[in-house]
Amino acid sequence: MPELVGRLIGERYRIEKLVARGGMATVYLATDNRLERQVALKIIHPHLAIDVSFREKFIREARIAAKLSHPNLVNVFDQGQDGELAFMAMEYVSGINLRDALKDFGALEANRALELFEPMLAGLAAAHRAGILHRDLKPENVLLADDGRIKLGDFGLARDIDNHTGSGSLIGTVAYLSPELVLRGVADARSDVYAAGIMLFEMLTGRQPFEGEQAVQVAYQHANDNVPAPSSLNQNVPALLDELVLWASAREPAHRPSDAVELLSVVQRARADLKAGRKNTTLRVPEVDRTVRLTDQDLKQDPNQTQVIDGQVDFAQTQIFDNWDLGTEEPSRLENLGKRRVGAKFFIASLFAVLLGSGAGWFFSSGPGGLAAIPNLVSRTVDQAQLSLAPLNAEIAIVEENSLTVAKGLVIRTEPAAGSLFFGGAIKIYASSGPRLIAAPTLNGKNLAEATEALLAAGFSLGEVQSFFDPASVGRVFDHLGADGTKIPEGSRINLSLSLGPVPAVAGMTQAAAIVAIETSGLVIKEIREEFNDSVPAGQVIKLVPLVEPLTKSSEVTLLVSKGPNLVAVPNMIGQTVLAAKTALEALGLQVVVNTDQLTSRWGIVKVKKQSVAANTQLRVGDSVTISTK
Repeated sequence: MPELVGRLIGERYRIEKLVARGGMATVYLATDNRLERQVALKIIHPHLAIDVSFREKFIREARIAAKLSHPNLVNVFDQGQDGELAFMAMEYVSGINLRDALKDFGALEANRALELFEPMLAGLAAAHRAGILHRDLKPENVLLADDGRIKLGDFGLARDIDNHTGSGSLIGTVAYLSPELVLRGVADARSDVYAAGIMLFEMLTGRQPFEGEQAVQVAYQHANDNVPAPSSLNQNVPALLDELVLWASAREPAHRPSDAVELLSVVQRARADLKAGRKNTTLRVPEVDRTVRLTDQDLKQDPNQTQVIDGQVDFAQTQIFDNWDLGTEEPSRLENLGKRRVGAKFFIASLFAVLLGSGAGWFFSSGPGGLAAIPNLVSRTVDQAQLSLAPLNAEIAIVEENSLTVAKGLVIRTEPAAGSLFFGGAIKIYASSGPRLIAAPTLNGKNLAEATEALLAAGFSLGEVQSFFDPASVGRVFDHLGADGTKIPEGSRINLSLSLGPVPAVAGMTQAAAIVAIETSGLVIKEIREEFNDSVPAGQVIKLVPLVEPLTKSSEVTLLVSKGPNLVAVPNMIGQTVLAAKTALEALGLQVVVNTDQLTSRWGIVKVKKQSVAANTQLRVGDSVTISTK
């Protein structure tokens, strides 16, 4: 890719520096000149940008990511084309990724691991609620911001959950591929859960459960072997987290949490248990043995890199059998937090037998068995919500409502609430119309404390505070977002501009006095330049010229100092040839008028007899002198 640092992309984004380079795109730090903020600018490699399918994939990534709104997801702001460059502007997260942290610190202590895992999982849960699979979960895509925020990004392989059913190839990072992706190339939300379980294993142990020199070796292990308990590698891992990892990374999808939403609720309760000291539980995880024969040549690829495994590789399944080891142990903490799968199966079977003998027809028609629960539609689009509710044959009403936390166009809640049994009738979908637009309070003239109090009272929060030179009184607000009366979203962070007082008035001062005044104010003189000036005496300051606007402390300025009027003495040209006289006068910066009846070819011979201005007279540069041969 050509050198892009310094280039303006899309007439808006000024590229500052290279951040990262991947197999499909390069990410730069850029400044959004329109909104005056830093962004991460993702640009497809030119040789891929000319490929229509890759370009469409890139656009799909932007659209999918733009559907999502959550504090633990990287926001997408813009997408476009600039000549041969296809780009996407995203939230810039200054910090490191989880892979960097694991390289630097190795295995994490249990509480710290969940402290990082829970917000990442919260972002994934938001994607699953919106109907989106990530399909490329790995530590490289978990960003740890310098300010403590944790963000999940890079939905480059994401797809709508409704469109996940199979493809001609396996896409993803082999080290985190679920068995069903390896065997059948099919993914659903539980495939993301599996990858999350592998990541938690790696955070607790400092290594991946399956390793090999070639990608196919790692894929084989995912398809054939159970993930070991993290405590087998790190004895400090509590039994509760052993169970959590084994549940999330079970080889059989049916034995895992149904999606990140379910896993998140258990992780939150598990984290609370660890904080309370309840961590020693009995491990009991169902074992599912699966033997698979891999054929075709090995794939010589790094299992940690996102890659496509061609669909021609034969992951031929020769045996599938389940062995549930129920044992005689006490019930595990995970069963208390999550699912009692075996007990639930027995209960359902017993209930079904009873119902068959005592009014099953009523139970499954007008009774509770015929009722459906209202799904959780939070953060889905209205169209997606209506589609999900279609099987209930309900009357659906759309009600718009302002929201500070849910993006415009997405569902805030339903009435009846999610999880309620639906007895028929109407369902209200409350859709976000975004934050309420209100006028900012009048802040100009207030000090910082007064302005902050007024902001909070009006439902806003204090943003960045900067100080600039301005005619307003020192320490007083002279500008802010919404100062022009434009209504802005409720809850917005409002940046304030405070006055440092007026720029020093140095015009007419001596150079020495002006230097003292400027440096005392905190400005920096980059250059002192002298210029001729007809109205300002020599040695006095003409003006101060800012090199940036607006000026703040340590801003650089240029000081213009007068050299006085630009005067020249008129020489005596009488007796000189016309040509010599004209040349000499013009060299002094004077305008020359020749009064003669001689041909120009004789100007080098004929002599000047008169001049309109006497010798030694002071004229300004640019004044006119007439010489005559008559």
